[in-house]
Amino acid sequence: MADKRPAPEPDPDEPERSTAGPFLGALAVVVVLILVVVAGQVFGPSDESLSDSDLVSRTVDDYVRAHNADDDDAMTRLRCAELPADQAPLADVDGEATIDKFGTVDIEGDRGRVETRTTVDGEQDTVVWSLTRVDGDWRICTA
Repeated sequence: MADKRPAPEPDPDEPERSTAGPFLGALAVVVVLILVVVAGQVFGPSDESLSDSDLVSRTVDDYVRAHNADDDDAMTRLRCAELPADQAPLADVDGEATIDKFGTVDIEGDRGRVETRTTVDGEQDTVVWSLTRVDGDWRICTA
């Protein structure tokens, strides 16, 4: 004859057993994120694959971002050593500046020029940036 006793009730003082499902799900998400970051680093463009025109534009953009962040150290690194801070581009600008459009980049050897449409204090202006390649890096060298 079959035993017809009811199944015992769980003890409320005993901790509940959890499954490994949530932990494994979180682990899978972390692994996928790590793989995405690694793939981005491996397959993303490096500075070596950028053209001189791209590097000149990037230098000007980095300089404007450093100006907007009041990052004097970055601005100093992006300028030629012989260009004093008070004579550098944006030296007389207290507010933020934005580059609305990059024009054609002209490069002759280690010298480059790029014309930008720049907004400062709500007013647009055309600014020509002159750069020089110093030890392989483009630097802002004239106002």
